[in-house]
Amino acid sequence: MTKTIEEPVADKLNHVQSGGVHKEPKKPRVKQAKYAMLLGYQGKKYYGMQLQKDLPTIESKLLEAMEKAGWITAAQRDKPFDFFFQRAARTDRAVSAARQMCGMQLPRDDDKYQTDGAGVLNNLLPDDIRVFGMRRTINFFHPQKQCDYRTYSYTCPSFVFAKPTELTNSAFRLPKETLAEVNDILSIYKGTHNFFNYTAKRAYNDMSSNRYIVSFECKEPFLFRDEFRKEDVEFVQIVVKGQSFVLHQIRKMVGMVITVVRELHLKSAIQRSFEGQRMDIPMAPGLGLLLERTHYDCYDKKNAKDHQPLTDWGEIIEKEVERTKFELITKDMLETELVSQGMMKWLADLVHHDFTSNPEAEEPEKKTFVTMAAACASNAAKEQEAASSETSEAAKEQESTEPKIVPAPVEDLEVESEGLKIVEPEDDKQPVAASASQ
Repeated sequence: MTKTIEEPVADKLNHVQSGGVHKEPKKPRVKQAKYAMLLGYQGKKYYGMQLQKDLPTIESKLLEAMEKAGWITAAQRDKPFDFFFQRAARTDRAVSAARQMCGMQLPRDDDKYQTDGAGVLNNLLPDDIRVFGMRRTINFFHPQKQCDYRTYSYTCPSFVFAKPTELTNSAFRLPKETLAEVNDILSIYKGTHNFFNYTAKRAYNDMSSNRYIVSFECKEPFLFRDEFRKEDVEFVQIVVKGQSFVLHQIRKMVGMVITVVRELHLKSAIQRSFEGQRMDIPMAPGLGLLLERTHYDCYDKKNAKDHQPLTDWGEIIEKEVERTKFELITKDMLETELVSQGMMKWLADLVHHDFTSNPEAEEPEKKTFVTMAAACASNAAKEQEAASSETSEAAKEQESTEPKIVPAPVEDLEVESEGLKIVEPEDDKQPVAASASQ
């Protein structure tokens, strides 16, 4: 029989420490929700809507205010995509907006944002940026992708449509016939066209150059008082509604229409601008451009039962938008135009615009007074040289066509006492006329 000897096991192997593994307590999960924000701004002091490093933009001021209000963290302020911040339209430098739409994901608190959100942010924002309201949206709301249409307006003095026989000054009043002509030309842009000539760095075969215009019209002119010169100046507002727009498209469309109405280019050039030939189209000043409204018709119809509409924010907010639009944006826009005379200066250079030049050139030729004067002198010299050469050639042709008197050889003449007489020439020579001497 085999005897088994048991060896003692170390106590530490059998020792089990009381208690479980220490873990950090889980933080309570904060429920998130998607919100839409309606805001307006005067953009002349800012480098566009979108966030740019070391440059003042609308988004940079808005994100700073949201951080101060405790809505987002400093990290989210620097990286707004972390809380799914988006905008409906990227307005360019100095371009204003009456109704811009932003979307973001925030801790769910409808009362905090929808009831008091606009007032809290307006106390922290500059006076040229105003928030009108916030509304709860669906979780997958995207203000840019779900925007059906965008409406822009361009406001300028009516004298931009003066004919060559009319004076371009503040006393100009737009005739009904010219207004009808302007709207007829604007209608050419309606529908889907290739706008590669109306933007930069896009080729004709780039499908993203195709854009759809729903409506394009010039409203009835209105008067605005110039307090400095003590006179009323007439302005017009051009309104365009489209699915989306490429960079500089609206300003170039306005510039092209002004050129045609002022008879500096043919009306048929607009249709040719949609074709493959590269054309340098003049771009109107940016001061009068304004984002009027973003449209969410499909979203409103689909989510009407559960969420508030985003196209129409109700009578109270819409009245506030219109009041702020005039006092903050439109009034300043008109006063700035009257003081700076930016459109008048642009029209002075428009007559020298070269539609055939290549806008994509790295170093486009600069047209100054000296270079234009030199070009005119060179052209005049060439014309004078061509005229003189034509004169000399005409003189040579005239000499060759005139009949010439060929003197008769001496041996063919016989001298008589009464004078000269015709002698028959030898070897088929032509007879030569001779006159008798008296």
